[in-house]
Amino acid sequence: MNKKGYTTESGGRQNGFSIEPEIIPISEGESKKSLFLFIGILLPVLIGGFYYLRTLNLF
Repeated sequence: MNKKGYTTESGGRQNGFSIEPEIIPISEGESKKSLFLFIGILLPVLIGGFYYLRTLNLF
């Protein structure tokens, strides 16, 4: 953490370091990677759940 002047709403600092970190926006590339990763994890879970429920003869 750096010692820039980011403080809490009350202006409090702790040991010389700001309590709240600097906010760095997510870039477009990172956003797309996160979406693909989310879909890549969600799809196998849904497919696995579907086949699991089929083995229980609920469908």
